[in-house]
Amino acid sequence: MNILGIDTSTNNCSVGVVADGKIIARKAELGRSIASERLIDLIKEMLQTAVSMEAIDAIAVSIGPGSYTGLRIGLSTAKGLAYPEKLPLLPVPTIAVLEHIAHRTLDSDLVVLIKSHRDLAYHTLCQKEKSPDIDSFVVGYDTFAAIHRQYGDRYPYISPSEIRSDFITIEQTLYPEGDIVALLAYHNYQRLISRSSPELEPLYLSEFEVKKWKDRSASG
Repeated sequence: MNILGIDTSTNNCSVGVVADGKIIARKAELGRSIASERLIDLIKEMLQTAVSMEAIDAIAVSIGPGSYTGLRIGLSTAKGLAYPEKLPLLPVPTIAVLEHIAHRTLDSDLVVLIKSHRDLAYHTLCQKEKSPDIDSFVVGYDTFAAIHRQYGDRYPYISPSEIRSDFITIEQTLYPEGDIVALLAYHNYQRLISRSSPELEPLYLSEFEVKKWKDRSASG
């Protein structure tokens, strides 16, 4: 099975292809609003050296939380590629992607942060022995001060966002990647295929409260 993965949830526009559980291609460019300019070209360039679009069996997309505009661009592009060819569209939570990337280099519990706006961020505690369940995991939405009150300095903070705060220092700046989106979609295919829908919407979780991730389109 060949899965094309797309991530435009941050300033990193990233795509990748997984074939039978192995990453065979990746391509990314970093820059503000880069997805609107380069996403389609990156996909074309990558597929020229990997597999043809005709050989793709599913499209996976980072569904959020993250940049409002970036998520819209990624999802609309994924829909445009998937539905004319009747391919499954697999939504992968962005925090699960970041957790997977972070734990390739950090052997510890850690806090993943994705900045929203002003001093607000999405956050979750990721334990080294227990990866977030891709179906359902707790995501908080708080100020930097409240996040620090919750976690203190007990864990390293990981984020793709530029965060200037008196309360939080980012240990590593890591970006979600399209190849990891595709890889998680491959390993969770049977769970995610039930969420494939033309009505799929980005996951923003912008209310000021803790949420448990659940794709609303799956219930309909």
